[in-house]
Amino acid sequence: MIALVPQYPFIIAGTIKDNICYGIDRDVTIDEIKAAASKAYIDDFIESLPNSYDTLLSEDGSNLSGGQRQRIAISRIFLRKPKILILDEATSALDNTSEKYIQRQIEKLQRENKTTIISIAHRLTTLENCDSVLVFDKGHIIQKGKYKDLIEIPGTFQDMYNGKIK
Repeated sequence: MIALVPQYPFIIAGTIKDNICYGIDRDVTIDEIKAAASKAYIDDFIESLPNSYDTLLSEDGSNLSGGQRQRIAISRIFLRKPKILILDEATSALDNTSEKYIQRQIEKLQRENKTTIISIAHRLTTLENCDSVLVFDKGHIIQKGKYKDLIEIPGTFQDMYNGKIK
């Protein structure tokens, strides 16, 4: 029902296939795994490896880049199809092109499965299509609204948007 993709995802010592299927309580076909990897924009990388989906990963995925670890973890959500998805800086290590592609896939997952997504992000472009954005400061909500509205209203969000606050 609930899935979490943190900034520093959990990677087990095992194959890429084992990591994509981690926590899934059903039999998963290789076609489903490949489709999930494609939606997470990591399929070309995996298929370029000599052992493809059977490539062994080290504990914590130290033989992967940060972006590759994030995309492995993002692959899991496409198999899980959760009702609630929490993305905690889940695309922070990705380039803009990869992030946009994955964001479109996550939005499609949201529409198809009526998934509620809670996205925690410092990269404001991640929040562009959110129904509602909450801006926090010291644990308190200081602004609330739609992305397009908040960039027009003087305050913390607009300052972040304009690069005045990092």
